Amino acid sequence: MLQVIDVFKAYGTRTLLNGVTFQINPTSRIGLVGRNGAGKSTLFKLIMGEMEPDQGRITRMPGTAIRCLTQELHINTENTLFAEVMSALPALGDLETEEANLFAHWEELNEAQQLDACSRLAEITHMKEQLGHLEGNVSRLLTGLGFGLHEFDRLVGHFSGGWQMRINLAKVLVQGAEFLLLDEPTNHLDLEAREWLEGFLKDYPGGLLIVTHDRQFLDKVVTEIAEIELGKLTVWPGNYTKSLQMKAEAQQRLEAAAERQTKELAKQQAFVDRFRASATKSTQAKSREKQLAKIERIEVTKTDTSRLRVQFPVPPRSGRHVLSLKGVAKAFGPRVLFEALEGEIERQQRVFLLGANGMGKTTLLRLILGLETADAGTIELGGEVNIGYFSQHQLETLDPELSALQTLEKVAPITMEQTEVRGVLGRFLFQGEEAFKQVKVLSGGEKSRLALARLLLSNANFLLLDEPTNHMDIPAQLAMEQAFREYQGTLLCISHDRYLIQEVATDIWELHHGEVLVYRGNYDYYLSKRDEVRADADAKRAKRLAKAKNTPAKAVAVVNEAHVAHEQAKQAQKVSTKALSKLEKAIMAKEAEVAAVQAQVEAAATDYTQAASLGAQLQALEAELAELNTQWSALLDGATV
Repeated sequence: MLQVIDVFKAYGTRTLLNGVTFQINPTSRIGLVGRNGAGKSTLFKLIMGEMEPDQGRITRMPGTAIRCLTQELHINTENTLFAEVMSALPALGDLETEEANLFAHWEELNEAQQLDACSRLAEITHMKEQLGHLEGNVSRLLTGLGFGLHEFDRLVGHFSGGWQMRINLAKVLVQGAEFLLLDEPTNHLDLEAREWLEGFLKDYPGGLLIVTHDRQFLDKVVTEIAEIELGKLTVWPGNYTKSLQMKAEAQQRLEAAAERQTKELAKQQAFVDRFRASATKSTQAKSREKQLAKIERIEVTKTDTSRLRVQFPVPPRSGRHVLSLKGVAKAFGPRVLFEALEGEIERQQRVFLLGANGMGKTTLLRLILGLETADAGTIELGGEVNIGYFSQHQLETLDPELSALQTLEKVAPITMEQTEVRGVLGRFLFQGEEAFKQVKVLSGGEKSRLALARLLLSNANFLLLDEPTNHMDIPAQLAMEQAFREYQGTLLCISHDRYLIQEVATDIWELHHGEVLVYRGNYDYYLSKRDEVRADADAKRAKRLAKAKNTPAKAVAVVNEAHVAHEQAKQAQKVSTKALSKLEKAIMAKEAEVAAVQAQVEAAATDYTQAASLGAQLQALEAELAELNTQWSALLDGATV
């Protein structure tokens, strides 16, 4: 058992945790929720012993093993994928050495230390028994999280940051523990990996404390919700949806009780006021007055009423046909993303683009924007279509030296007054002095809100969105759901937020084996039809391939085509290797340029004019470096297929 008892924690004048008390049992499934900045991560650090509470205490049974997943990477990029996950586990020899040392020094231990040693010896015995099954467990874990068997020998440093976070998660899960503390475990997971993790954690034999803004995940995995609000923690039985219902009902009961009490107190006070000076009833009035003074008043619980208020302006009307994809093909070296994509989007459709990570979702948006060039086929925009684009990568293009206000003023119409710009910022929770905070000190969620505010001012009628609710807390997600649902333009959105998809989507496009599968409905409809639609598409694909192979007239051509394709793949592999080497040299040179300009920026810290000029130069160089790294990653992926 792990107990948090009357814990207080403050930063300066701001109290984050105010008398927090709860416990985690070996079978607990607790979802920890609250607004960004409410204190969830602080509570994690207190439980892990990384910081001390100002008051109160945190206790746990001696020998209890706790593992924690944070958003910080703890990996060795020189290991292979499989070796890195296995490194989280102790070697058999290390366990036997530790076991021998405990027995050798047993007589030197006091009673409490011997109790800890007994727990550790039991843990060692269990781990020794399990070591024989670990390789199979690691393989199942990695494939469940979306890694292919062919990637097990790939160096960790060759995976993108998102996949490295999955490796981090795998290392925590494979170790096992009486309690797991998981901070945003679904970040960087596609929908199928999230579904797998839900099943894994539902069957996990230990206690769980999970911080996540994924409401679907909370509904499927947890059995209790611990909510931090205004420094207080309240525990609600049930999953997230049930907790909302119980919270609303409790609030209604509290308000009703407070109203009844107020009426009764007013009635009694009126009696006291009327008969205080009465010759016959003054004694009774004084008695009631004393009783009134002793009654504890019911206080209606305060809630955090600050919320995102987003409403996109009515955009200019586009033509009926907004987007047309005909035979669109795209490959990076030998890695083919899609060969002949077909799709149509009409005005006011809200289409969500789904598919496993690496299937080309972001690439498709970049093709539509003209940031990438298709290898074949056509992409046509309809008449009067004005695109607005939100990307997680765009957050890096926000000028770190500008304030939130200055960022919006750069894109606001000339006729827009500063008070109107401040009004937009206020709706995105940049109120008062928050409007003057520099971008470089903003959190990930604040940057997302600022980028969306900038998008709102674009007056676009076709929004392309790549994970728009990432980093947002649940109240902000709810506000964005409403805004997108009421948006009168057209939407094409990549998202792993299943609640968002359920509430907003009119259609779903799934990228599957290089083609678009279309579902005319929301997320529930997609789940009900997914297996059927995929099976039908796979059967048609197999039939096309079989027909091509078995047609006598085409047999020789098919063989020749296969031979040519094989030779082309070999040549592409050689070209990829040379190109990788060339790109690596270019990256090293660009990194040297960035380092040199960074040194100049630091030297010119007091010369604001020069610093601003150098900052712009540095930003351009960093963008060029990011593009080189993107090319390198894409080429590397292609070379290792």
